[in-house]
Amino acid sequence: MEDPVQDGVASPATSGTGKSKLETLPKEDLIKFAKKQMMLIQKAKARCAELEKEIEEFKTKPVAGGTGDIIKALTERLDALLLEKAESEQQCLYLKKENIKMKQEVEDSITKMEDVHKEFEQSQGNYVKEIENLKNELMAVHSKHSEDKASLQKELEEATKKQLELSEQLKFQGNCEDNVKKLQEEIQNIKPVFEEQILYLQKQLSTATNEKEQEITHLQEVIEANSQRYQKDINSLQEELLQLKVAHQEEVKDLMCQIEASAKEREAEMSNLNQLKENLVRQCEASVKNIQEKYECELENLENAPDANHENQMCPMLLQEEAFVEQVVNEKIKHLENTLKELESQHSILKDEVTYMNNLKLKLELDAQHIKDEFFHEREDLEFKINELLLAKEEQSCVIEKLKSELEDSNKQFCCIVEQHNKEVQSLKEQHQKEISELTETFLSGSEKEKLTLMFEIQGLKEQCENLQQEKQEAILNYESLREIMEILQTELGESAGKISQEFESMKQQQASDVNELQQKLRTAFNEKDALLETVNRLQRENEKLSQQELVSELENTIKSLQEKNEVCLVSLSQRDTMLQELEAKISSLTEEKNDFISKIKTSHEEMDNLHKKCEREERLIVELRGKVEQTSHCNSELEQKVNELRGELEETLKEKDQNNQKLEKLMVQLKTVSEDQEALSSEVKSLYEENNRLSSEKNQLNRDLEVLLSQKEDVMLKEHISELEKKLQVTITERDNLSTLFENEQVQKLFVKTQLYGFLKQMESKVSEEDEEQDVVNILQAVGESLAKINEEKHNLIFQYDERVAELEKKIKCLQEENAVQHEELQSLLRDHEQEKVLLRKELEETLSHKEALQSDLLEMKNANEKTRLENQNLLSQVEEASQNLHSKNKTQNEKEQSFLRELENLRLSQEQKEAELQDVRAELLLLKDSLEKSPVENDQPSLVKELEEKIGYLEKESKEKEEKINKIKLVAVKAKKELDSSKREAQTLREELESVRSEKDQLSTSMRDLIQGAESYKNLLLEYDKQSEQLDVEKERANNFEHHIEELTRQLRNSTFQCEKLNSDNEDLLARIETLQSNAKLLEVQILEVQKAKAVAEKELEAEKLQKEQKIKEHASSVNELEELQLQLQKEKKQLQKTMQELELVRKDAQQTTLMNMEIADYERLMKELNQKLANKNSKIEDLEQEIKIQKQKQETLQEEMASLQSSVQQSEEKNTKIKQLLVKTKKELADSKQAETDHLILQASLKGELEASQQQVEVYKIQLADITSEKHKVHEQLKTSADQHQRTLSAYQQKVTALQEECHAAKAEQATIASEFENYKVRVHNVLKQQKNKSVSQTETEGAKQEREHLEMLIDQLKIKLQDTQNNLQINVSELQTLQSEHDTLLERHNKMLQETVSKEAELREKLCSIQSENMMLKSEHAQTVSQLTSQNEVLRSSFRDQVRHLQEEHRKTMETLQQQLSKVEAQLFQLKSEPTTRSPASSHQPLKNLRERRSTDPPLPDMYTITREEGEGMETTDTESVSSSGTHTQSLEQLLNSPETKLEPPLWHAEFTKEELVQKLSSTTKSADHLNVLLRETEATNAILMEQIKLLKSEIRRLERNQEREKSVANLEYLKNVLLQFIFLKPGSEKERLLPVIDTMLQLSPEEKGKLAAIAQGEEENASRSSGWASYLHSWSGLR
Repeated sequence: MEDPVQDGVASPATSGTGKSKLETLPKEDLIKFAKKQMMLIQKAKARCAELEKEIEEFKTKPVAGGTGDIIKALTERLDALLLEKAESEQQCLYLKKENIKMKQEVEDSITKMEDVHKEFEQSQGNYVKEIENLKNELMAVHSKHSEDKASLQKELEEATKKQLELSEQLKFQGNCEDNVKKLQEEIQNIKPVFEEQILYLQKQLSTATNEKEQEITHLQEVIEANSQRYQKDINSLQEELLQLKVAHQEEVKDLMCQIEASAKEREAEMSNLNQLKENLVRQCEASVKNIQEKYECELENLENAPDANHENQMCPMLLQEEAFVEQVVNEKIKHLENTLKELESQHSILKDEVTYMNNLKLKLELDAQHIKDEFFHEREDLEFKINELLLAKEEQSCVIEKLKSELEDSNKQFCCIVEQHNKEVQSLKEQHQKEISELTETFLSGSEKEKLTLMFEIQGLKEQCENLQQEKQEAILNYESLREIMEILQTELGESAGKISQEFESMKQQQASDVNELQQKLRTAFNEKDALLETVNRLQRENEKLSQQELVSELENTIKSLQEKNEVCLVSLSQRDTMLQELEAKISSLTEEKNDFISKIKTSHEEMDNLHKKCEREERLIVELRGKVEQTSHCNSELEQKVNELRGELEETLKEKDQNNQKLEKLMVQLKTVSEDQEALSSEVKSLYEENNRLSSEKNQLNRDLEVLLSQKEDVMLKEHISELEKKLQVTITERDNLSTLFENEQVQKLFVKTQLYGFLKQMESKVSEEDEEQDVVNILQAVGESLAKINEEKHNLIFQYDERVAELEKKIKCLQEENAVQHEELQSLLRDHEQEKVLLRKELEETLSHKEALQSDLLEMKNANEKTRLENQNLLSQVEEASQNLHSKNKTQNEKEQSFLRELENLRLSQEQKEAELQDVRAELLLLKDSLEKSPVENDQPSLVKELEEKIGYLEKESKEKEEKINKIKLVAVKAKKELDSSKREAQTLREELESVRSEKDQLSTSMRDLIQGAESYKNLLLEYDKQSEQLDVEKERANNFEHHIEELTRQLRNSTFQCEKLNSDNEDLLARIETLQSNAKLLEVQILEVQKAKAVAEKELEAEKLQKEQKIKEHASSVNELEELQLQLQKEKKQLQKTMQELELVRKDAQQTTLMNMEIADYERLMKELNQKLANKNSKIEDLEQEIKIQKQKQETLQEEMASLQSSVQQSEEKNTKIKQLLVKTKKELADSKQAETDHLILQASLKGELEASQQQVEVYKIQLADITSEKHKVHEQLKTSADQHQRTLSAYQQKVTALQEECHAAKAEQATIASEFENYKVRVHNVLKQQKNKSVSQTETEGAKQEREHLEMLIDQLKIKLQDTQNNLQINVSELQTLQSEHDTLLERHNKMLQETVSKEAELREKLCSIQSENMMLKSEHAQTVSQLTSQNEVLRSSFRDQVRHLQEEHRKTMETLQQQLSKVEAQLFQLKSEPTTRSPASSHQPLKNLRERRSTDPPLPDMYTITREEGEGMETTDTESVSSSGTHTQSLEQLLNSPETKLEPPLWHAEFTKEELVQKLSSTTKSADHLNVLLRETEATNAILMEQIKLLKSEIRRLERNQEREKSVANLEYLKNVLLQFIFLKPGSEKERLLPVIDTMLQLSPEEKGKLAAIAQGEEENASRSSGWASYLHSWSGLR
């Protein structure tokens, strides 16, 4: 009777997990399981046939005999029913108790879940608040940065942003496709991995926390290292600054020494020159004196001549002639003096005009240079802009080409993916058509849910469309802003061009006006020149008339001087003409440059138009790409729907409630730990951020100090350079003035000497004949004129050279003046800044003084408070000591009292124990006496003894009572003493606590006092330091001002960096928006999964209901079978009773035959009949009672069914609660995902902080580079100084050479003068000789011819000397020009050398930076590689452990199913054995009433259920067969249908063929077809799962092998150079044996797979040359994942 109940209880437990276990079974086990099922079905059919046969036999056999056996059978059946009823009631009570327990557990779990949810919500709220606070802080920081930023040009950057967005969209598309692939792979991997995801998450959490801690420690170490490195850099920079200062001071000292030496040399040279001039003047004066003395002597000799007659004759004639001549001469002299005065005035006017013209020319040159510089700067700016536009254009074209190539690749990949997807979809459709046909009834409600999911997806797609439209609008706005910016640029360019043209026109007008003025002045000068020429012609005519007179030589000299002046004026005019021509040429060149510039602007406009067109094309491409993206998004949505359906089908297996609760609790604990870790991390990040800010501020301060020092140094250098140049200029100007004065003095002296000479000659030759006089004068004039012409030419050359040098010096002075003006402006701005800073510092000083006063007052207050607290502490200490002494005395007295009390108590206890012992002895004696008295017959003898004993007992009892009272009193006193002790102890404890608190307060006060004293001392030290620093401030203020320029550059760099930060922030926002869209998609997917799970839960509920119905039917069937067995037993008993009654009747007949008296027999017979009738009536009444009891039991059964229904409803409620709990679990998973996203956000923040750190490091490196540039510029300045010093030395040497040349010329002039004087003396001697010859009248012609020959010879010599002089001058000029060219070449070579040095230095710095960056990248790659290897190894271990767990799980399930099947088999065999052991032969005698009863029972009994369905239900939970049928080998080739349809040889044929009804046959057929279909579906599912598992195993194996290869490749990474050489040899070698020899080396280094080995072998043999040519090196080697 207990078996069916057990089966009914066990079946629902196994039904839940039946499908999953069957799915995990292999093919052979499934086939064996199906065979077993068929065997069991056939056995059950045979058993049914036997039972039906027996029932028919019972029907055919007539029942005979009495009803005694039937009554017994009914009573037995009643007993069995009562037993069953009791058992069912017990089971109901047990089920009720279990139900109550379950409800309590569910309620507890719900309360736990609610608490957990509340805690989670609180933590989530805290996280949200923290995130909002962080966001607000970030927004505040960004707003501050945006306020600091200036408006920069954003057109090109926005274009780059668009291109980046396009590339990101393409990447996003590729990522989506990868995600689809990954989702498909995950769908395949979800089943085995789902149970171990929680463990993996725990590991990930632990690894994440460890990684975070490692990253924090690493960041701290990096910050410490950076701070140390910065400090080292600062120290090194300070040392370099000190070294530079020392070197600069030494150089300044050297330069000062050199300047002093040069000044001393110049003074010495000037003194030498002055001495030479004085010597010349003395020599000239001496010569003049000698000439005058000689002249006077000759006159005296002439006067003393003895021709008195002749004198008397000639005197009146001479007097008349002299008077006439004197009159004429005086008139002419006056006229010439007037003309001279006029010419001098005109000359002075011309000089003024020339100076004015020179000034105008200089102004024009300055203006022209200024305009040139402006034009050059504007041109450079425009060329820079044009270059930027061209670069942007090239970048856009490159990006467009890249995007096109990526689009083509993505299109190809998309086509391939679509084709694969279509194939997979077709296969999935073919697989799932049959499943959908079966699941249409169960998933009718699922269609509505799918509609909801579709609505959600439509909403998501709408949102995506809106986002895309917004992006489109943003792109349009960006394009419009770009267009506006380009238009603004065009307008600006047009305005700049207009301004330039206006400036050119104004320049032209100014130049035209200047040219007109110059032309007018030239005309006036030419007019003056014509007038002068007319006067000269007139004077020449007069000169011809007066050629015979005495003052012709003087007039000729004046004319020559005038001619020279005219020539100088002409030279200056010609120079002005050349200047005008140069200006016109410059104007023409400027106009040409303007035209070129306008043409360039036009070309730039055309390029801008082309760029606009390209932008429009790009926008069209963007629209097309977006359309494609929308198509891909639609395809992705369809794929996601299918993925969701597959997930809904796959995610049917979930764990039970208790495991979920445990995992939830674990996860909550982990969440709490993670939240605590996150809080700690956030605090650490904040602290690190503050440290980073502090370091950056320190770095900025140091940079400012550096800039101040450098600017001070530069200012000092410039000031010294300017002062030196000014000194040199002053010295050169003084030298020039002195030289000009010297030249003028020499000219005056020479003119004076010449006039004296000519006057002396004329006086000498006045008395000589006219022809001789004229010839001598002409010769002398020619000689003197030639010498004068030479001297004038030399002077002109010297003056020309000097003017050129003066012009160069003036240019330099102008440049220096401009530089001085610029520096003056800068210094003025710096002075203003200094004044502002002084005002600020004064304010700060006032504030600090006020703060100081406040601190002093606070100090006084604190001192007073300190004294008060000291006094209070002393009082408290005295009080505490008194209290402690009192406490000690009280404690001592109480301890003594306690000890006395304890002693008394012990004494009393001892006395009490003695008394009790005595009482016990007395009682024992009393008992003995009583016994003896009772025993003794004589009672009257001992009454006195009894009385005495009683009195003793009473006395003893009184004493004991008194003692007990005393003891009680003593106990009360002890209790009171204990209470007092406790109270005193508490007071002592309170006093001790007060003492400790007072001591702690005292310690705190003492520490605070120490801190105050230390603060006062530190304040004093601070005041001293403040005084020192205020002194240093004045020194460092000047430095701080110079640093501001550098700070402006830094602010520019900061702006650029902030602009880049904004870019990155915008990119981050875009990424966050995309992440949010992905999250929304994920949420939609989760909602769909939940809906599918709900539908699955509904289907499971329906299945469970059907199973419950089936179980009820099975129970009813079992009860009916039991009733049949009981009826059969009752029939057998009735048959036995009938046989007994027949035997009795035969005995009665025998007795009747024996007896003769018939009446007696009849009477006996009648009695027997009456007795039988009475028995029958009793039995009928019993049957009626039994029927009533059956009705009562049916009613009870109905009540039980109602209770079962209520239990089912409660179970449903509990299941609904379970579903709610599952939903809560899903919510918690979502919240976990949100927390993970928050963690990712934190990681992003950390990455941004790392980026900022790297940016700061880059800035530091930039500052280092700038320092290097500054040092290089310093070196350049030093080199320029050296070159300038060399040039000055060269100029000094050139001047010295010129001075020596002048000295030599002076010596030559002196020698010529001496020769002329000697010739003059010779001439005088000759004249004397001639005069003597005339007097003696003996003139000889031979002497005149000799003189003529000598003259000719001397003239020839003079001509030769002139030619030589000209040659030497030409050679000198050529040498000077060559020297200048060589110097210019030397300077250019020096500049080139310096440039090359700078370039090499900059290249070295760049290469070092690149090296550092490459090394850092290498380290990063190594760390990433190690991380990936560790991750892959951990994943591999996790997969191995999951696979082993799966195998163990499968083995355990197999074992369990085997045990259940064996149990069921044993039960079925026992039943079969019982059925076979029943008797087959029955007696033919039977009555009609039992048949009717049987028929009635058959009609009232419920219909027999299908044995097939029963066996199907029993076998639903079974998965594996017996161990006997495991080793079947031939089952691989045949399918399940063939095995089922194949004839079974081992099965026994049925013993009989019953005639079934049509309905029964149809039901059996339908049940068999359903079971066969179900088995087919199970088989297909198992085959599919097997295939998936095999693919997974292959993938896992390939992954493991790949990881092992990667790990082995890491060993060969250390020797990359060897690998590179091997690969290069393999590439460049021809196919053959040499390439094949390299294959094992490459295999060991790169750990190639067999396929890759085969490909390389084919390439080495030369089979795949064409393929290698087309595919390149990428085809030779597979992805070298170990080195990526």
